[in-house]
Amino acid sequence: MAQASFTLCRVPHGERMYWYALFRDPKTGKRTNKKSVEVLKKRLGDYSPAPVTRRSEAEAICVQALEQDMVFRKKDALRSTKELGAYLSHFFDWETSPYIQRRLLLDPQGISKDYMHTRKNLVDTHVVPLLEKGALLSDVSLRQLEDLQFRLVKETSLSKGTVNMAMQAVVMALKEAQRRGDIPATTMLAIAPIKAQPRVRGIMTDEETSSYLAYAKNQDNPRLYLSAALALFTGMRSGELRALTTGQIKPGLIVVDRAYADQQGTKCPKGKKTRVVPCPQFLCDQLLAFAHTNPYRCKETLVFWSQKSGGHVSSHYFCQIFHSCLAGSGILTSEEIERRYITFHSFRHMANTLLRGSVDEYVLRLTIGHSSEQLSDIYTHLSEKAFNSVQAAQRANILPLLQKAGQDGA
Repeated sequence: MAQASFTLCRVPHGERMYWYALFRDPKTGKRTNKKSVEVLKKRLGDYSPAPVTRRSEAEAICVQALEQDMVFRKKDALRSTKELGAYLSHFFDWETSPYIQRRLLLDPQGISKDYMHTRKNLVDTHVVPLLEKGALLSDVSLRQLEDLQFRLVKETSLSKGTVNMAMQAVVMALKEAQRRGDIPATTMLAIAPIKAQPRVRGIMTDEETSSYLAYAKNQDNPRLYLSAALALFTGMRSGELRALTTGQIKPGLIVVDRAYADQQGTKCPKGKKTRVVPCPQFLCDQLLAFAHTNPYRCKETLVFWSQKSGGHVSSHYFCQIFHSCLAGSGILTSEEIERRYITFHSFRHMANTLLRGSVDEYVLRLTIGHSSEQLSDIYTHLSEKAFNSVQAAQRANILPLLQKAGQDGA
């Protein structure tokens, strides 16, 4: 440790003591005002809630602060010459961003390629064009952020929810720059989100659902009926349907242990937990039979294989074919579909609605995949009785919708 580089002292505040340091400038010999060791810890990038209690820990933090020139650096030295727009665009670049590479090193499953790709598109397409040319990263201010938020609302066609997403992405990138010392620690970066009323996704009535399944069953594309019936029985998401293989289909059940996304490819399902979902045997048989009609002979047989290549269907495929089929059926007009906000994802909501009240709420959440980590731990030990209760609820509340339409399983 450098001679007389700093002196530590403890100051009471409330019910505990806090460490402070008095640093001596090696050039002038003058001492600084007291600096909070807790604040220095955060500036070094450690945001853990555990307080600094030991003297040795406080000393180590002070040494790091000196080594990184955080104590005596002039304010002008904090000014970064990085351009704001270039920094934001580079921050979300999956291949080259230091932030992403560091996150992948610390927790490979903690960051999604598709998540970052979506935000890069938002930033490049809508945020960067609104920034003042030549604006520097170090000159960012709260006023600039609020002006940017206002312009995103007034000068783009983005919904308020998407504007909030864009601003969250910008603030996330700026906070990392602040942590790394490119933005002064005193700069306020918190910005209030716009109040946006989320649009409630609608669901079809029982009669409309039965009519749709009957119509879809008689179309040339088996995916129309099979995807709708499967999502209705199990609540599976479209990404989980895209990834579904024959190996996941067992007698009377489906193991949901993967999903498929455009950028990341095959990944863990949302929530990063595997779940086992009851599925009627007749539907399992139909899914397996269709999967084996794939003429491309893929190594791992996808159930909903692409007609173009035998691989994964596109991210919008299920929604597109559902809307096209529903509009063609005459059950609902295009205006009604839009007004009621009926989408393929509505089948997931219908599954949740139809099963609710017939099974324990914990079991329902675990089956549909709305589980927290705590609930997932419970599901690890889910009893046969609970599994059977879901099957019984499916037979009582969902199967009749297929039977009314004269479908298999009647």
